Order: sequence, then structure tokens, then C-alpha cells
Amino acid sequence: MRQKNWLAALILGAALLTGCSSNLETVAVNTMTIEKDGRIADISVEDFSDGDYDMAKLESFITAEVADYNSQAGEGSITLDKLETESKLVKLQLNYANMNDYNAFNHTEYELTDFKASALSGSFTAVTDGSQIKPGDMKETDMKVLQVQDAMNIICKGKVLYYNSFVTESNGTFTASGEGTAVIIFK
Repeated sequence: MRQKNWLAALILGAALLTGCSSNLETVAVNTMTIEKDGRIADISVEDFSDGDYDMAKLESFITAEVADYNSQAGEGSITLDKLETESKLVKLQLNYANMNDYNAFNHTEYELTDFKASALSGSFTAVTDGSQIKPGDMKETDMKVLQVQDAMNIICKGKVLYYNSFVTESNGTFTASGEGTAVIIFK
């Protein structure tokens, strides 16, 4: 039962968000990577230091959930890239064809839209110099807007230009606080 509880929590939002390279060894927290074409790689990290899990059953359960989703949404909508243990941590990497698949599978309502289609308000921090800027003053028009509500690390393949107050940045990794809607604007 522990495996189902863990996966349910994973599916309900423990996702990722970022740092999603295929090198699981370097990821210690939930991380999501957004590719320029909208594909998403998500690494979820769960501590099983109590040893209460069966890796084979966990992998079987996750594989079945992914297969069930793909049978309804289309083959390749989600792929299980890796599931492994490292010390007492279990790390799972799933790849999603797009944000719609991510949201449907994880029961989230994250958004990945074009800047023109977004209705942003408030003030944003410019990555280049830390200055504050309003959406109406942003000159670029070919930008993407990512909005998430949960705490996670996020890596955007491309150039991040702006982020709001619910995001911090360190060495190219952006961390959503989970205390409000985190917004990252990139191209």
C-alpha cells in the first residue's frame, strides 16, 4: 500500500518540476524541465528511509498507470524514463509530450502559454540585472510563460528572462516556493 500512497502523492503534485536531465544522480529534489518545444521531463524524489517499499511492485504500478494513461491519450504521451533507488531515495523520471498530458496525469492546473495569450499582472524580476518590470513594458513578444503553484525546482531549456516573487534563482535553476503562483517567462 505504501507504493500506491507514494504514487498517488506523486501524481497529485509532488512532481518535478525541474532539473530534469537524464542524470538522476545530480537531482535531490523534485525537478521539472521544460523544453523549448513544450515537452516536459519531470523527476520526483521520495525518501523511503523507513525501507517500506518494494521496488518491483512500485515499478509495476507506475508502468501500469503510464500504460493506462497512454491507452486513452495516445501512445507516447508519457514515457517512464527511469526509476531507481539511491541510498534511501527513490527517483522517478517521467517524460510528457506537453503540459496538457502533465496536468491530466498529475491532476494539476499548471500553464505553459505564449506571452501574448497570458494575462499577466504585477511586477517581475529581470534575470539580467534584477530590475523590476511590468508585463506591458516587456519588449520581447516570442516568449513563453510557465505558471505553477507547487514547490519545485524548474529548469527551462532556453533563456529565462523574467520571474515573479514566488520564484528564486540559483545557478540557472529556478525554485518555485509553493506559496503562490510562480511565474517564469522565457524564450
